[in-house]
Amino acid sequence: MPNGLEKSIAHLPLPLARPRCSRIAVFVQLVVCLLVATTVSLPGDALAKEGERLVYRLTFTDYEEGPIEDWLMAKGFDFRQDAKRRNRIDFEVEDHGLVIEAKRRVFGIMINEAVNVPVFTAIEIDWGVNVFPVGASYEEGVLNDALMIVTFMGDERLSSGSMFIPDSPHFIGLFLCEGDDKVNHPYVGRYFQKGGRYICADKPEPGQMVTSRFDLLEGYRTFFDKERDDDPAISGIALSVDTQKSKRPGNAEGFIREIRFYR
Repeated sequence: MPNGLEKSIAHLPLPLARPRCSRIAVFVQLVVCLLVATTVSLPGDALAKEGERLVYRLTFTDYEEGPIEDWLMAKGFDFRQDAKRRNRIDFEVEDHGLVIEAKRRVFGIMINEAVNVPVFTAIEIDWGVNVFPVGASYEEGVLNDALMIVTFMGDERLSSGSMFIPDSPHFIGLFLCEGDDKVNHPYVGRYFQKGGRYICADKPEPGQMVTSRFDLLEGYRTFFDKERDDDPAISGIALSVDTQKSKRPGNAEGFIREIRFYR
């Protein structure tokens, strides 16, 4: 069964469905691979390897005042689907960053086309889940999550696998899981099988902040570039929440403090 992310792509505006390097905007999910190590550390402890350099940082702890939506839009985020509706998905900012709460069964996504990183290797995320969606299980085909971070790479549009759903660049979606889902296993959805993967980056306890690290470039080459001769740019990111197939009432809550890209 397709998840909410895949089904929602059919309703995204056409320009977003045909992105260039600086215009991304279809959403799909997931990638890490068996060759990529995801590590848990104390929150805020950078996991960068020796010789790596930080090239992009997106922080969610610099909110001061005013509507949280305005603060996020100033960072380049565009609200789609249920992310527009505060009675369905609500936002708060606490000491550990942005808190995203699903109040019922929802699908919401915030796309950011302002994130463009020409050269990269790895991503690090400081984040956690307060409430996991009940019944979510990628192993059982219930592709739901409290928070997913999607990274779009390159400007080549690959087939979605459906004539009714726009094509998309390659993407890797990272999420936090519990239960029987496998850490670092590349799950594949019904659509975007050529260009998208979904990966559980860590299995934290509820309320625990972890720092997850994933080698995006190695993941891209392992899954999508068998010749290992392509060097795509990061052309956008997205934050999403999907509890549409979770058990009622479908509530969930995740939080994020910072995203970092290295080269």
